[in-house]
Amino acid sequence: MCTVSFFNTGNSLIFTSSRDEKKDRENAVFPEILALENNVLYFPKDKKAAGTWFVADENGNVAILLNGAFQKHESEFSYRKSRGIILLDLAKSKNILDEFRNYNLFEIEPFQLLVFSQKKLFRLLWDGKDKYEIALNKDENHLLSSKTLYNDQIVDERQNIFENFQKEENINSDEILEFHKNHQIEKEPNIEEIIKEKFITVSITQLIITEQNIEFCYNDLIANTKQIEKIGKRTLV
Repeated sequence: MCTVSFFNTGNSLIFTSSRDEKKDRENAVFPEILALENNVLYFPKDKKAAGTWFVADENGNVAILLNGAFQKHESEFSYRKSRGIILLDLAKSKNILDEFRNYNLFEIEPFQLLVFSQKKLFRLLWDGKDKYEIALNKDENHLLSSKTLYNDQIVDERQNIFENFQKEENINSDEILEFHKNHQIEKEPNIEEIIKEKFITVSITQLIITEQNIEFCYNDLIANTKQIEKIGKRTLV
């Protein structure tokens, strides 16, 4: 849950998330489908904690989790609830922003979310003490990196590369996927070797929203497989 990009190509919204995890973590299950009373959630399910880092619904609402908030923190031995479960709790609500404001995050590890809801794009952050809401321009492209694994130098370098990448004409989902593959944790030259010994980019998840449909793609980098789920269209962008 460590590198997330958002692209508005003019005719589509593309959300892409690289998942960095410990090398011995079990593979995720995709697609996991949760039918609610008035909605359906789609997400890759983490086997260990039964939560997720990337969830979308049939209305084109999206929420993506990154570990850590504004800066790297020291993890405590245990927390009251998994952040992946909290993401699902928030996604089940009718209004994710209101639910975030009211949700009890006491004894929850810091995190941030990239959220697209009710045609608005924003970041929601919890630093372990306080909640923050940051509005983003959905007509611009954005890149977010987790502070738990990527230091300020790496984040700044990535941002510069990202700025140059945006200058290319007619960027599509395949090119964005390749951008993420080029920035897998094991390929970053400035990542400490002690981190590379424990962590690897295990998957890249991508959601593409157009006027016609929603396509959810799960790329398992360990098994070298790709799964695609077509989501039934309701009210989209």
